[in-house]
Amino acid sequence: MESLTFFEIAKILISFAVCAPSGHNSQPWKFQVVGNTIVIAPDFTKRLAVVDSSDKELFISLGCALENMQIAATNYGYTSDYDYTDGKIVVTFTKSDSCATDTLFAHIKTRHTHRGSFTGKKIPQEQIDALKTIDNKSVAIFASCTPQADFICRGIAEGNDIQMSDTAFKRELLSWMRFNKKHIAQTQNGLCYNVLGFPSTPKPMGRMFVKMALNPKSQNKTDGKVNASASHFCVLSTNGTSPKDYIALGKTLERLLLTVCGSGLAYNFSNQPCEIPALTEKLRSELKISGYPAITLRLGYADAPKFYAPRKSVDEVMVE
Repeated sequence: MESLTFFEIAKILISFAVCAPSGHNSQPWKFQVVGNTIVIAPDFTKRLAVVDSSDKELFISLGCALENMQIAATNYGYTSDYDYTDGKIVVTFTKSDSCATDTLFAHIKTRHTHRGSFTGKKIPQEQIDALKTIDNKSVAIFASCTPQADFICRGIAEGNDIQMSDTAFKRELLSWMRFNKKHIAQTQNGLCYNVLGFPSTPKPMGRMFVKMALNPKSQNKTDGKVNASASHFCVLSTNGTSPKDYIALGKTLERLLLTVCGSGLAYNFSNQPCEIPALTEKLRSELKISGYPAITLRLGYADAPKFYAPRKSVDEVMVE
């Protein structure tokens, strides 16, 4: 590694950054290397105008990518600091002989979102307590079959009733579906048939089938089954509602997800209550959260995935 230039190191770090999660696997980021810095910029051509009209989830995704990059840097002997300025994240790297590798580095490329039901096995309390310590202020975790978890499940169902009755929401969701290998190869992003557990179909046929399935009753049946199999539910909240707040939460979220996967646990996003302002306010009030709920997760145990969501190449997400 001593013979590599920082530009070459930067490309390696970006390869870990792009492993971060994003809404609909939209990958809304661009990267630029300038001297010993890497600039992470939002790619608004990938924004989800309907489900994420405030760009909250977009900036959370940038925070997740930032956290991956900073964790990976420790493996290559670099410390780093970041600043959010002029709508971009500027990460400055410094070579250090005493830099200790972050233990979460090993899980960056195997982290994944589990799309199906969990096993129903309960997570030991000591593991839940360890997850909470990642950030006691922004991470709240509730065991299933508690009043708080039941309220979250009702919020998910109410969110489905609203979103799956919204033509614009369904149109946007459908536009990010990828129905076969050729479709995936063309885009290298989106919600892929194999990751979702669907059979490969020609695009027109796939669109027709998914359109038929996009309704409140069907979605609530699916989510009801997954909710019932979850061990715990987790709500992550921000201190404020600025991009800087969302980026900070993204860093916390990614550390949480890497810890979950590295501990042999599984998670799934259940963000419906945090995507509809009226439901978010109810969630905040009922769960007595002082901040602003932004992400909801289901936690449990599950089998290892057969497929991973694709990512665009480093060269495709870099700009000069």
